[in-house]
Amino acid sequence: MVASIRDATGKPVASASSISVSRPSSSSGDVLLCIHSAASGDLSSMKIQGSGWQTVGSRGDDRLFGDGGGTKIYRKTVGSSEPGSYTVQQGTGAGTVVMLSIKGGHRDQIIVRDDGDTGLPPEFELDEVTTPSAFPPSGSGVDIRVAVAWDPDGSVSWPTASGYQVRSTQQVTGALSMVVESKTLVTSASVGQVRFRINRSATAMHGFTIIVPSATTSESTPTPPSFPDFSPARGSGLYRYTVHDLLTGAYRGDIYPQDVSFDRRIGEAGAFSATLPIPNRRVAALVGEIIPRYASDLTSGPGRIAVHVWRAGDLWGEYWITGAVIQRSRRGSITIQLRGSTLEAYLDHVPVEQDLEYEGDQISCARSLLNNMMNLSGANIGLTLAGGTAGDPRNLQVKAQDATTYGTALRGYSQTFPSFEWVITPAVGQHGGIERRWEWGAPTIEGDREHVFMDSPHGGDILDWSEEIDALRGGTRVMVRGGTPEVEDASEGSTPVTSDWESASSHMTAGWPRFGQVVDHPGESTWKPELDYYAERWIAALGGAVRVYSCTVALGARPTLSPSSLGDYVRRVMVNQWHPRINAAAGFDQSQRLIGVGITPVSRTTGREEAQLILEEAHV
Repeated sequence: MVASIRDATGKPVASASSISVSRPSSSSGDVLLCIHSAASGDLSSMKIQGSGWQTVGSRGDDRLFGDGGGTKIYRKTVGSSEPGSYTVQQGTGAGTVVMLSIKGGHRDQIIVRDDGDTGLPPEFELDEVTTPSAFPPSGSGVDIRVAVAWDPDGSVSWPTASGYQVRSTQQVTGALSMVVESKTLVTSASVGQVRFRINRSATAMHGFTIIVPSATTSESTPTPPSFPDFSPARGSGLYRYTVHDLLTGAYRGDIYPQDVSFDRRIGEAGAFSATLPIPNRRVAALVGEIIPRYASDLTSGPGRIAVHVWRAGDLWGEYWITGAVIQRSRRGSITIQLRGSTLEAYLDHVPVEQDLEYEGDQISCARSLLNNMMNLSGANIGLTLAGGTAGDPRNLQVKAQDATTYGTALRGYSQTFPSFEWVITPAVGQHGGIERRWEWGAPTIEGDREHVFMDSPHGGDILDWSEEIDALRGGTRVMVRGGTPEVEDASEGSTPVTSDWESASSHMTAGWPRFGQVVDHPGESTWKPELDYYAERWIAALGGAVRVYSCTVALGARPTLSPSSLGDYVRRVMVNQWHPRINAAAGFDQSQRLIGVGITPVSRTTGREEAQLILEEAHV
């Protein structure tokens, strides 16, 4: 069972040495959490009566002059016979208590992290506290945030953190105020900081992050569709499309689209498109819960939701839904066109709002950049960042004045020599939760499998193929243009640094004409040796004419290839009029790295399940 909050109760008191709070609705086996803050007395005087309670977290008084009190968090497991209320003890003064009942929670793996701050003289004003980041023990559970303010100068209004739900607010005006918020946990990746800013000034504040993992996680993701052990027909894969909240992963429902296509690529965002038919009011009501009819409904819709694509029980993709077109045809039928992108596109739309600078290995710098993004309010998409280093130290600088995004900055950084590749791969984790894995490879992502497809007079998997030869994408001469150095006197002006001209000597010797181009360095380097080296690599890879390969293949019932196969190798073996047999062997037998794959499930227009393969071409 997936952990979830069943009920919440709470109570404030202005002045007392004990507080009695009602037990929230609960069942045997539920986990009870009691969160108690007091304004006076020693921390040791704060206790809870009854058997089975254990302290799992505490923080003492953070006020400058040590007025006493603090916060304690207790937990216990609900038994077969429990009282209707529980009593906490404290030093005589103000106090607040919130109690939560959590079904399906694991009592022995609860994680508690705390932070706090103090108002300093002369004003002693403090209006913000941070609930710290934490590493969940599993990919399923409840993420609870607690914020407490001491001596606020009036009634406190607490904000609702993005993606969270307010469970209880308790306060004694002018003395103590507390808020408890929660959201469903769907990843084992680190949960980031959440900041709470209030409308009043306080003398001290506490912030707690509490992770209650699920006791079991078999329901942390929708049950994949069942399918037979053997599917007799090619292209008979069973698809399911589930809709989830982007930030929390909360399941919203299933959709049943038509004309679906989706893809993934290395180095850029993949796309998703589908059509939702609306044949009657019943379907319209169901779809209306996912695509709101009115702009005032902020609970769902493009920008907030993601679609998970399941094929035969395996997760084949996750797409952030960014647009919908609701339309009626002249025949009277209503449809909704959905469009979305892989999570790489999300990074492309989170602006960098402050100057950032990191030093060290290039992969460590990339992770630091992503962690900075996920620490922003409302931007923690729960990426699990692959560890390791590439052995290439390189500084990363991002200027807010460049008006760039985290995705653009990371992509430009990764494409600058010594380069590396990265992708975001959705996967079902060890405990059943969905993980968003940021994976990298330097200089490229290399898979460990080879997928073989054939084309011959006797049939095969390859439905169509093409080979484009384009001389204008290459050349026999090249110069690389870098960045423009900064000058102290703007009136003096400055010009970009460039490399020397490089020639494709083998082509020129063979009689090719002289033609070429000036290309921009991806990192706008101002160091001439780096520009010269880039020019040498460019002419070696793209000298002469560039050849681009692509093909479309039919997928079997159990294909070895999936959208997660990026970086693997595709071997094409072909015998046809253009590639006749040579010495009894296939005229074309070549392996190339897979850098993109587009899937078209079975539909009325295709009649079969197809995969368009984007194969690696010559590149720098």
